[in-house]
Amino acid sequence: MKKPLIPFFAFVTLLLSPTAAFAHAGVVATVPGQDQVLMSMAREISIQFSEDLLTIDNQEVNTISLTELDGPKIELENVTVDGQYLKAEIPVSDYAPGTYEVSYRIVSADGHKVSDSFTFSLNNPAVTAPATQVDKGDGVIPLPLVYAITILLVAGGFLLFHSRKP
Repeated sequence: MKKPLIPFFAFVTLLLSPTAAFAHAGVVATVPGQDQVLMSMAREISIQFSEDLLTIDNQEVNTISLTELDGPKIELENVTVDGQYLKAEIPVSDYAPGTYEVSYRIVSADGHKVSDSFTFSLNNPAVTAPATQVDKGDGVIPLPLVYAITILLVAGGFLLFHSRKP
């Protein structure tokens, strides 16, 4: 009767152990690159992530925007999601030299939301914009809480096991 409890608690501990599934999608590459200095405005913005992005018919769950730093927003065209890629076309226009900020908000295929931004310059050295925060708390259990639950379950199993002894 004593031995079946040990495999049970070992199995529960393994189930509650954190895995790579708790990670958020990360940026693999951007075009234009972070702090890149361009001689002419790019025709497209492309961001590659470490996992596929979520798409829902007729709903914008992944967004991207372009603004001149501390300036007006530039309306992007043909925003598309293709697997790990978020892309948008930049309309042809006469853009002023300066620093431009690309902001994005995505939902990875596992449902995690991530938002951030990066800058590039047009005929001007880049001035880094203040970093934005990653959207946290989308149903992921924090690691210290997982460990606390595991310890409680193991301690409870130990007490249950020893309380049945005559």
